[in-house]
Amino acid sequence: MTLIRTATLVVLAMIGASLPVVAIRPPAAHADTGQVDSAVIGWDGDTDAAIAHRDGSFDIRAGKNVTVHFGIYNNPSKMQWSNAGGYYPALVTQFERDNATVTITNFGDAVTVGGNAYVAVYSRVSVFNHDTVAHTLDPAPSSQLLPLNSAANAVAPGQTVAHDYVVAVDRFGASYAWPSNSALTTAGGYDTHYQHMSAYWDAKLAGIAAISVPDPRLVNAFKAGYIYTNIVKDGNHLNVGENGYDQLFDHDLLGILVSLMEEGDLTNAQAYLRTLITNQYPDAIYKLVWPWAVYLQKTGDTGYVSANLATLSNAIHQIPGDETGPGKTMMRSNAIDTNGYWTVDDESALFGLLAYRYIAQRLGNGTEQSWAQSQYDTLFAAVNRQLQSTIDTNHLTYVPCAVDQSDTANRCSTTNDANWASMLLFGRWNWDGLLFGATATGPMASLLDATYDYGFAHLSGLPAHTYGGYTGYSTAYNAGYGEAALAGKIHRAEGVYDYQFMINNTQSGPYSWWEGIPTAGATNWTPGGHATSGTGSSPHMWGQANASKVLLNSLIAERSDGRVIVGRGVPGEWLRDGQPVGVANYPIAGGKRIGATISTSGNAVTLTLSGATPAGGVEFDVPAFIGNIASASAGTVDKANGTVVLPAGTTGVTVTLATAPSFRATGGLDLSGYCTSIGNIGGAALDGTTAYDWKCVSSAGTHVPMSLDAACAGQYRTIEGVFARFSAMTDPYSWQCYSS
Repeated sequence: MTLIRTATLVVLAMIGASLPVVAIRPPAAHADTGQVDSAVIGWDGDTDAAIAHRDGSFDIRAGKNVTVHFGIYNNPSKMQWSNAGGYYPALVTQFERDNATVTITNFGDAVTVGGNAYVAVYSRVSVFNHDTVAHTLDPAPSSQLLPLNSAANAVAPGQTVAHDYVVAVDRFGASYAWPSNSALTTAGGYDTHYQHMSAYWDAKLAGIAAISVPDPRLVNAFKAGYIYTNIVKDGNHLNVGENGYDQLFDHDLLGILVSLMEEGDLTNAQAYLRTLITNQYPDAIYKLVWPWAVYLQKTGDTGYVSANLATLSNAIHQIPGDETGPGKTMMRSNAIDTNGYWTVDDESALFGLLAYRYIAQRLGNGTEQSWAQSQYDTLFAAVNRQLQSTIDTNHLTYVPCAVDQSDTANRCSTTNDANWASMLLFGRWNWDGLLFGATATGPMASLLDATYDYGFAHLSGLPAHTYGGYTGYSTAYNAGYGEAALAGKIHRAEGVYDYQFMINNTQSGPYSWWEGIPTAGATNWTPGGHATSGTGSSPHMWGQANASKVLLNSLIAERSDGRVIVGRGVPGEWLRDGQPVGVANYPIAGGKRIGATISTSGNAVTLTLSGATPAGGVEFDVPAFIGNIASASAGTVDKANGTVVLPAGTTGVTVTLATAPSFRATGGLDLSGYCTSIGNIGGAALDGTTAYDWKCVSSAGTHVPMSLDAACAGQYRTIEGVFARFSAMTDPYSWQCYSS
């Protein structure tokens, strides 16, 4: 499951005091899509989105094969790269030069010229002179960038000058001529197209689940991931990447599509389902039924699923013939890009049978339902016997990545190879199987938490909340590997922590990640650490889909019996006064939507439900509840497992904890360092006498609000979940960072 389908490895020159300044601007003669710092700008369903880089340059493909850039970028020692508005596919590069603040913003918009559809990238180079004397700063654009306005290069003190440009980058796969320069420059200005772009994506986002958590970066990453998925796809083909993997991959497609449907993007689901393929990895054959089961669950559309049942039946009925492994487990495969009897295949087959059983039951096909149950029972017994034999023979304390070997006997023995966790994500049996009715017995369930413990303990030289790479530092799947932990007890918030690790340490573009991340560390892009080499593609949409899914499922998930689970992976750090955690517009069975909000006051945790009523009721199930429930205002309490089950129609409950969550002090804060890391070169200023009176000082001298939680995350970027708290409102110097 490493899926290193191309061996390309790109390495970013590190910029620091001990190293020479290295130019990262690609040449303009041709498109260089291999830079480590890579993101996408484009439009919904385009064919060849532009590949953007942190210096403000971007690669145009679609037959043009050229990289355009702005010569004003001068390899500063510190710069910022972010999404405008927090999540829009408008990428903003900001840096200082010649006592001026320069921002380069690039975004794509759909334009129609002469009846033909194009994607154009609109760019703005904004120069703010915060000096006391005038400066002349030329954007120095590539010749392909067409000016949309006429602005002087000379900038007076205290003034801002904006230079706007446009270039056509895609034709949605068509072969008609590119628009003329005059036609493109008269098709609307930068501001008009920015308004259209932002309104379009906000309308798309309004159709999916909206999450609210104390870390707003996760909210923005969730939104950006959804937008990037739509840009990377070609028409209705949910491709994995642009600068690599620009095609359909069978098991990638399953995960991307399920994530979209669980988020609530169901309008185009049938068109996506028609693109499913099963010609690359055997686990995709076994799990082909999965997106169909989710589609049926969310829409109730028995007609469409029934019309395609023969295809699903043919795929799932291949499982018995593939049970040629040791002890009648699944056959030898290259599921993790090396041949072996991989546990991920067995878990995938088991999960596929559960999903098919659900489909057959919903369609009233008793024969197929009975067949699926019988096949599941037989294979489940065989897998448990084989795993237990391997565990006993080798004296293991964990679930091995191969059913017939310890992790020391195959590629999982390689230092910092994340495949030790392959079955925890790609097998899908632990968590998604639970949602489709799996009984949590046998070593795959009983050793789940211990497998996380073992795997983390055997990494070398890596911080917490990464699983290694292929091999190396981390992967785009990092958060997804935490999904199985939702079915356990000890590590249920791991997926959230893993996602925060990705944001803090391994981005290769704003909310973009390479599939494989061999190395990461400090660059001139601040705050945080970033990928310094990468393999696969960036962004990598299967990785992003898994991250979005585990984040959403940590907040809310629906079982196949109609019960909705709320709070299963909520970190203890989020159970703080004044920090609501919620989801709105979440899709549940029959085309309905539900909302759920968790709020905390002391040792009282309250769940408030809105929207439709789930037929199976609601299970309020937060990790901090395990063995810690004193009482609940409604529902049936299971203190040992930490659950409160609310019958259908109940709209809320307050759970009183025996012990309120406690946190440990991590350390103090460098507020000036944080402010400068996000581009406020004036550092920090105290504007009053209370703890809330700290502000950042922009290059214009303006005092702007700061996030103390974000300051903690930036300063302690390998301690996920860290947040800020003061000990006295009247003492502005009493802020410290805390974590669980």
